[in-house]
Amino acid sequence: MKKLIAFLLIFIPILGSCSKEYSVFSGESQHWAGRYSVNIDGNEEHGNYDFHYKNGDKDTKFENLEISISSKFEQTSKKVEIHKGATIFLSSNCQGCMATDKKESIKVTIKWNGKNEETFLLKSKK
Repeated sequence: MKKLIAFLLIFIPILGSCSKEYSVFSGESQHWAGRYSVNIDGNEEHGNYDFHYKNGDKDTKFENLEISISSKFEQTSKKVEIHKGATIFLSSNCQGCMATDKKESIKVTIKWNGKNEETFLLKSKK
């Protein structure tokens, strides 16, 4: 009986930690580079998107900036009338959801200044 208890005390924490996973998805287009960094724990996901305008700096200004993100289980978007700076950050959190699969790509479409649009995929770094 003592062996069983000792086994369970060691095995259960190991089993619980097996479901935690960190993944990074990245991709780029002509003008944009994107990245999604995510911590997945079972059916809970906490991630951050960052998109950087390649030719920009802290003084870069966008009008009518729209970012649309879609994957198999998630669709999100952000619209900003005026954004200053070359980098845009978005967070993504969910509980009780289907976690992002490393095998899937995340489609990103960025529209800016009322006339420009680019679409690219974020893929997992395996």
